[in-house]
Amino acid sequence: MDSQYRTELPELPLITLDTTLSELYRKASPRNAHKNIIQVLCGVNSGLELNSNFPRNAKYLYQDGPFNSVPKKELTADNTELQRSLAIKYLSLIPQRDAFICGNAKVAFFNLDESSEAAKHDRQEVQATIEALDPSQRPQLVFCRGPEMIPDVDEKTDLVAYKLAVDGLQKYPLTIDLETHWFLNTKAALATSGLPTPSAKIIEITGYSPPPDTRCVHCKASEAIYIQSGCVGNRSLWVTRHKQEIIEAIGKHPLPFVVKNQQSFGGAGTYVITTEDEKRELITDFDKEVLPKLLAHVTVVNHHLNPATIIISDMVKDAIGDYGITFFVTENDDPIFLAVSQQMIDDNSAWIGSIINYQEQDELKARFVPIMRQTAAWLRKHGYYGPVGADILETAPRDGENNLNIVDLNVRTSGSLCLPLLRRHFTSRGLHCASSFSIAVEGSRADFLRRWKEDFEAGRMCILSWYEDRTAGESLADLAVGGEGEEELKQGIDKVRAMTKKVTF
Repeated sequence: MDSQYRTELPELPLITLDTTLSELYRKASPRNAHKNIIQVLCGVNSGLELNSNFPRNAKYLYQDGPFNSVPKKELTADNTELQRSLAIKYLSLIPQRDAFICGNAKVAFFNLDESSEAAKHDRQEVQATIEALDPSQRPQLVFCRGPEMIPDVDEKTDLVAYKLAVDGLQKYPLTIDLETHWFLNTKAALATSGLPTPSAKIIEITGYSPPPDTRCVHCKASEAIYIQSGCVGNRSLWVTRHKQEIIEAIGKHPLPFVVKNQQSFGGAGTYVITTEDEKRELITDFDKEVLPKLLAHVTVVNHHLNPATIIISDMVKDAIGDYGITFFVTENDDPIFLAVSQQMIDDNSAWIGSIINYQEQDELKARFVPIMRQTAAWLRKHGYYGPVGADILETAPRDGENNLNIVDLNVRTSGSLCLPLLRRHFTSRGLHCASSFSIAVEGSRADFLRRWKEDFEAGRMCILSWYEDRTAGESLADLAVGGEGEEELKQGIDKVRAMTKKVTF
């Protein structure tokens, strides 16, 4: 065994959160404060089903990383390796991370597959994560086969709150209508909201993809949801016409600019274009892969939502700060400020984590409260209450110009929401900075706990979510790590990164 390992597992300190999601929901909506609400905190994929009980989203499209970057020929039920990888991230890691801060409320988890052994492993992983919490703040776990099979809704549960619009949730009483919630998270909604955000050109697609043409041999030979490259029917004509419209708009737009899909998560669907070479690469990718997939998913069921809209926005130049603000929109009162953190973005514009300095929060709150209130007022007009994360680029103040620009608005729980709720846990130990991020590591949870025993026992490191994939021989996880200052925190992050692999969603 590596000399850094300890034979005994660490004695983990119980974590007490400053507040929880369930407490924030009660404050945000007094009329629903005494209702029994179950949280559905999973991710979704529109490219392929996550398992036999969790089909792909067909109405509420989300263009995540796999949807945009995986070739359409690989987005099939036969690609079991990709399907399992996505199921682990979307059905276990993401909901675990949010369940960790949920408090004493029901949280629905969906099994990765139907075997009893796998279901047992799913439950054990979640229970091991939440055991680090004070017993009064541990969520009530509800395991289901799929989103249409959540037990006791309408009998023991009054409302369902959710992170993302899942097609199968439309049968339940919800805290907010699915179409409204999906709209509020679109890039076009932000562009037309009147909030301070870069100017944008919106390219909307009219109509929807025709059904497969029975006269086309390629349509008849394939049951794939994607339009086949050799299609000569009406579907191909419709896609080609709209694809060309989008590509021409991108080709004519002067540099630099940003291209965004209508709806995405995990940092996917955002393309920063600064050179002619990058523009040509984007056009090729859109022509061959992104647009054929996206346009094929526009149907009679969802075309009124404009899911294939493409947004071309101005680039924020000379940014001096990249921040993520998290807050809670209330039904009647001021929004509840939670924190401002700095974003960690990789070379592909994907979110890989956040850093927070607790000692700077009062000063940051004073700067960001006005834009937070403005954003909350707009969301409240649409009937929304609940968690929000806004990505904001700051520029140097200039006469007559806004220096805070909302470049993305996530009307849901964000990946950094745990950081303000862990404030006292870290600062009571002299740790005034913290970060949360995702990792992949060889071995089990126990192996990792032993390797970093001193950090866990000191409360410097917390597991927010963990899933050991015994088939692949590795584990995926989310961590929160504290440091005395930013330099010490970055050194701690670098040590962990040196022994693990980065994970994006």
